Amino acid sequence: MSLEFFNGLSGALSIELSEPTVDIAANLSNKRAEATAEIKALSFTPQVFQDNSFRDLTADELDRVVLESTLLNLQGEGEPIAHRAPNDKWFTVRDLVAAIAETERRTRPQSQWFGGIDVHHVFFEGIDQQEDGTWRIFWGS
Repeated sequence: MSLEFFNGLSGALSIELSEPTVDIAANLSNKRAEATAEIKALSFTPQVFQDNSFRDLTADELDRVVLESTLLNLQGEGEPIAHRAPNDKWFTVRDLVAAIAETERRTRPQSQWFGGIDVHHVFFEGIDQQEDGTWRIFWGS
Protein backbone atom coordinates (compact mmCIF):
# COMPACT_ATOMS: atom_id res chain seq x y z
CA MET A 1 0.00 0.00 0.00
CA SER A 2 1.35 3.41 -0.87
CA LEU A 3 -0.68 6.33 0.39
CA GLU A 4 2.63 8.21 0.54
CA PHE A 5 2.86 7.84 -3.25
CA PHE A 6 -0.69 9.13 -3.65
CA ASN A 7 -0.17 12.12 -1.36
CA GLY A 8 2.98 12.97 -3.30
CA LEU A 9 1.06 13.45 -6.54
CA SER A 10 0.58 16.93 -7.96
CA GLY A 11 -2.56 18.23 -9.57
CA ALA A 12 -5.27 20.80 -9.54
CA LEU A 13 -9.02 20.71 -9.73
CA SER A 14 -10.34 22.01 -13.01
CA ILE A 15 -13.62 23.78 -12.33
CA GLU A 16 -15.83 25.08 -15.12
CA LEU A 17 -18.49 27.50 -13.93
CA SER A 18 -21.74 28.76 -15.42
CA GLU A 19 -20.35 32.32 -15.23
CA PRO A 20 -16.84 33.73 -15.68
CA THR A 21 -14.72 34.38 -12.60
CA VAL A 22 -13.88 37.95 -11.62
CA ASP A 23 -10.82 39.64 -10.10
CA ILE A 24 -10.81 39.90 -6.32
CA ALA A 25 -8.94 43.19 -6.53
CA ALA A 26 -7.34 45.20 -9.32
CA ASN A 27 -3.80 44.57 -8.08
CA LEU A 28 -4.21 40.80 -7.49
CA SER A 29 -4.29 37.91 -9.94
CA ASN A 30 -6.67 35.94 -7.68
CA LYS A 31 -10.11 35.22 -9.09
CA ARG A 32 -13.40 34.49 -7.40
CA ALA A 33 -16.70 33.01 -8.49
CA GLU A 34 -19.83 35.11 -8.57
CA ALA A 35 -22.39 34.15 -5.91
CA THR A 36 -24.79 32.99 -8.64
CA ALA A 37 -22.24 30.80 -10.46
CA GLU A 38 -22.74 27.05 -10.51
CA ILE A 39 -20.36 24.23 -11.36
CA LYS A 40 -20.87 22.98 -14.90
CA ALA A 41 -17.93 20.53 -14.89
CA LEU A 42 -15.19 19.48 -12.50
CA SER A 43 -12.22 17.15 -12.95
CA PHE A 44 -9.07 16.13 -11.13
CA THR A 45 -6.12 14.70 -13.05
CA PRO A 46 -3.02 14.29 -10.88
CA GLN A 47 0.48 13.93 -12.26
CA VAL A 48 3.89 12.80 -11.02
CA PHE A 49 6.60 15.40 -10.54
CA GLN A 50 9.85 13.76 -11.61
CA ASP A 51 13.18 15.09 -12.89
CA ASN A 52 11.98 18.71 -12.61
CA SER A 53 8.91 18.16 -14.78
CA PHE A 54 5.41 16.73 -14.63
CA ARG A 55 4.32 13.54 -16.31
CA ASP A 56 1.10 11.58 -16.55
CA LEU A 57 0.67 8.53 -14.38
CA THR A 58 1.34 5.17 -16.00
CA ALA A 59 -1.32 2.46 -16.11
CA ASP A 60 0.60 0.56 -13.39
CA GLU A 61 0.65 3.66 -11.18
CA LEU A 62 -3.08 4.24 -11.68
CA ASP A 63 -3.74 0.61 -10.71
CA ARG A 64 -1.52 0.78 -7.59
CA VAL A 65 -3.37 -0.06 -4.37
CA VAL A 66 -3.17 2.94 -2.04
CA LEU A 67 -5.81 2.30 0.63
CA GLU A 68 -6.99 -1.05 1.97
CA SER A 69 -10.56 -0.33 2.95
CA THR A 70 -13.98 -1.28 1.65
CA LEU A 71 -15.51 2.09 2.53
CA LEU A 72 -14.04 5.58 2.40
CA ASN A 73 -15.74 8.60 3.94
CA LEU A 74 -14.13 11.48 2.08
CA GLN A 75 -14.66 15.09 3.09
CA GLY A 76 -14.28 18.12 0.91
CA GLU A 77 -16.02 21.39 1.76
CA GLY A 78 -19.22 19.89 3.15
CA GLU A 79 -20.41 16.71 4.77
CA PRO A 80 -18.36 13.56 4.12
CA ILE A 81 -19.30 11.51 1.09
CA ALA A 82 -19.20 7.71 1.36
CA HIS A 83 -17.42 5.79 -1.39
CA ARG A 84 -17.32 2.00 -1.67
CA ALA A 85 -14.21 0.33 -3.06
CA PRO A 86 -15.11 -0.90 -6.55
CA ASN A 87 -13.81 -4.39 -5.74
CA ASP A 88 -15.02 -4.27 -2.11
CA LYS A 89 -11.41 -4.68 -0.90
CA TRP A 90 -9.27 -1.60 -1.61
CA PHE A 91 -8.85 1.67 -3.45
CA THR A 92 -6.34 2.12 -6.25
CA VAL A 93 -4.96 5.49 -7.32
CA ARG A 94 -7.58 5.51 -10.11
CA ASP A 95 -10.37 4.77 -7.61
CA LEU A 96 -9.22 7.44 -5.20
CA VAL A 97 -8.89 10.06 -7.95
CA ALA A 98 -12.48 9.29 -9.01
CA ALA A 99 -13.69 9.48 -5.39
CA ILE A 100 -11.99 12.85 -4.87
CA ALA A 101 -13.50 14.26 -8.06
CA GLU A 102 -16.96 13.01 -7.10
CA THR A 103 -16.64 14.37 -3.55
CA GLU A 104 -15.57 17.78 -4.85
CA ARG A 105 -18.31 17.80 -7.49
CA ARG A 106 -20.87 17.24 -4.74
CA THR A 107 -19.41 19.40 -1.95
CA ARG A 108 -17.44 22.23 -3.59
CA PRO A 109 -20.70 24.14 -4.26
CA GLN A 110 -21.08 24.37 -0.45
CA SER A 111 -17.81 26.32 -0.17
CA GLN A 112 -17.76 30.07 0.23
CA TRP A 113 -14.73 32.10 -0.80
CA PHE A 114 -15.27 35.81 -1.34
CA GLY A 115 -19.00 35.17 -1.77
CA GLY A 116 -18.96 32.27 -4.22
CA ILE A 117 -17.71 28.75 -4.86
CA ASP A 118 -14.04 28.41 -3.93
CA VAL A 119 -12.16 28.30 -7.24
CA HIS A 120 -8.88 29.41 -5.68
CA HIS A 121 -7.89 26.52 -3.39
CA VAL A 122 -7.54 23.85 -6.06
CA PHE A 123 -3.97 22.50 -5.76
CA PHE A 124 -3.92 18.98 -4.32
CA GLU A 125 -2.01 18.66 -1.03
CA GLY A 126 -3.06 15.14 -0.08
CA ILE A 127 -5.62 13.37 2.06
CA ASP A 128 -5.36 12.59 5.76
CA GLN A 129 -7.48 10.50 8.08
CA GLN A 130 -9.12 12.50 10.86
CA GLU A 131 -9.80 11.31 14.42
CA ASP A 132 -13.38 10.35 13.52
CA GLY A 133 -12.16 8.11 10.67
CA THR A 134 -13.15 10.52 7.92
CA TRP A 135 -10.52 11.25 5.26
CA ARG A 136 -10.10 14.99 4.65
CA ILE A 137 -8.97 16.34 1.26
CA PHE A 138 -6.49 19.21 1.51
CA TRP A 139 -6.25 21.88 -1.21
CA GLY A 140 -3.82 24.78 -1.45
CA SER A 141 -3.64 27.89 -3.55
